Amino acid sequence: MVRIRLALVATLTIALCWAIAPPAPAAPGAPEYVALGDSRAAAPTRTSARQPDGCGRTLDGYPAHVASQLGVTYKSVACVNAHTADVTSNPQLTMFGPRPVQINALSSSTRLVTLSIGGNDLGWWSLVSSCFTRRFGQDARCRHDRTMARRIDAGLTAVAPRIATTLDKIASRAPSARVVLVGHGGYYGRTGCPDEANISTADAAYLRTFFDRFDAILRTAAVTRSMTFVDVATPAVGHDACAGTARWFEGNVSRSQTPPRHPTPLGSRAIAGLIVNAL
Repeated sequence: MVRIRLALVATLTIALCWAIAPPAPAAPGAPEYVALGDSRAAAPTRTSARQPDGCGRTLDGYPAHVASQLGVTYKSVACVNAHTADVTSNPQLTMFGPRPVQINALSSSTRLVTLSIGGNDLGWWSLVSSCFTRRFGQDARCRHDRTMARRIDAGLTAVAPRIATTLDKIASRAPSARVVLVGHGGYYGRTGCPDEANISTADAAYLRTFFDRFDAILRTAAVTRSMTFVDVATPAVGHDACAGTARWFEGNVSRSQTPPRHPTPLGSRAIAGLIVNAL
């Protein structure tokens, strides 16, 4: 038992000691790890957002698993439907009233921050939903839709500075923290399947390109600030919505308590593992 405890302490020390000088001790009761962001971090069920505080967080979310694996205290303020402004400056309104600005949970004693954000700013589903057909086997040919392409270009251009500003404000509020930005994508594979992903193979390739571009924005924003980017889309290959019990994400139709286009409990655990491995 002593050996196990020592190994855990050593692992946590390696993962969280990124500064040359040792950080100041955390304030009594302050969480070492704070999770920010949207529903990819909150991991809501179909009913969890109907309970206070309206943010839909569950213990299936990857923040709980990250904290457990690292053996650290944590607080998640991630909230369904969150935009970058809700992280940095806007009290997000839920059915139970406004929620505090998420970065208010950060302090100089915060040692680790994870962030999943940008999908709601981008409105990614509204941008790509026309790639999906009413019946499987049809081809929407969205890859040839110039109007859709222009909307995607405009959306990606607009979201980039918002991500950058969000990361800068996180760094200012938690200067001693390791900041991890979690990538997007992973929902859909190289081919579709009935109901969960009624998409042609050619349009599925186009959709992957869209998420690749989105992830490139996230990666650049993180790396240029000496922060950590965690790729989810690549490890999720073979675990998309069409992967049955191995799926990390529900597709456009969900037969579980997980809402469509959200991480399954298996997916949240997998994302947590990717984060811990990146530290």
